[in-house]
Amino acid sequence: MGEKKKTSGQKKQVKQKKSSTGQKSIGKKRGKTKKENKPYLGDEFKKIGAGLAILLFVVATAAMVFDFYFNEKSARPGFFNREQVTVADKTPEKGAHKDKKAPSALKKPLSGLKEKQGRPDRKQGRSDILEKQDPPVFEIFETPSSRDHVKRDSIEKQTRPEKHHEIPRVAIIIDDIGFDRKIADALNRLDKNITFSILPGSPFGSSVAASLHEKGSEIMLHLPMEPEQYPEVDPGPGAIMSYMNPDEVLSQLRKNLDILPYIRGVNNHMGSKITADSAKMHQIFTVLKIRNLFFIDSVTSRKSRCRSSAALLQIPFGQRDVFLDNIQEPEYIRKQIQELMEAARRHGTAIGIGHPYPATYLALEQIISELRSQVQIVPASSLVAVPG
Repeated sequence: MGEKKKTSGQKKQVKQKKSSTGQKSIGKKRGKTKKENKPYLGDEFKKIGAGLAILLFVVATAAMVFDFYFNEKSARPGFFNREQVTVADKTPEKGAHKDKKAPSALKKPLSGLKEKQGRPDRKQGRSDILEKQDPPVFEIFETPSSRDHVKRDSIEKQTRPEKHHEIPRVAIIIDDIGFDRKIADALNRLDKNITFSILPGSPFGSSVAASLHEKGSEIMLHLPMEPEQYPEVDPGPGAIMSYMNPDEVLSQLRKNLDILPYIRGVNNHMGSKITADSAKMHQIFTVLKIRNLFFIDSVTSRKSRCRSSAALLQIPFGQRDVFLDNIQEPEYIRKQIQELMEAARRHGTAIGIGHPYPATYLALEQIISELRSQVQIVPASSLVAVPG
């Protein structure tokens, strides 16, 4: 009995041993846990990093698929660009002018046809829905009170002799190209002999010129020139201005011609002040003479000296007979096209100038069969000659 019982002192020693043993084991466990935590956190960071990498890859892939799908969709024939194409919204191509502001008239959206749901009309290659909006004003036209001057040239043509076997020839020039690829392609599909005149400061000028040339259309430079209304009206990047000296005129013209490929000829954008200045036109025509280019006077001024300058420097020359779309209404434009055909019947040839308005496309589409039945549509270069 005495051996089995333990003294209070012995009990205390046992308790102290147990407690010290427990503390040591707990310490060991805690130490072990701390050592194990370090690799565990590293693994978690690795997992998070891998997850983020996978997420970024998925997002990038989805963006590429999205971009490819919508670019392909917008490139389908028969659809106009749904985007509101503006100078500020698009990055200019390499070589386009960046030092000057684009004309304020060109800052409005150019795409006015709304894309049709479903398949496009394969025969017509366009949307049947016309979205109503204010079209951009590309050119400066005469006031309605002097509309007769707008419709007819200021220099009389000789009436052609009657030759019943000769088919009247018509050239249709679409100015201010280079801001909307879709409408340029649509106009090209209407007739390969439509001529396109491209602004040197346009964001898509070079690529549109190459594309249209490949499809068989003739390309011109739409040369910006100072109008009488400047500075209220800005002719835009690359313009020939009245304050320029001869070297500046020649340098700017060469730069504009070098920007665009496949140029066959030139016509003026605005330019009522410059085309009335014989000295400036002489300077311009010296470059055209060297480069074997023709010139077509858009006839924006009654005082134009372009014809006499072309005769002096022996430049192939033509002039606008009818502005097709100084009012952007299909019915009015169809009447102007009828006027163009009548001028061709009288004189044997006629040149009409239009712009990439949706209304112009619709009117041409509606009347193109009648136009072909009465006249021959030819490139602009077919209707120029050195003035006698």
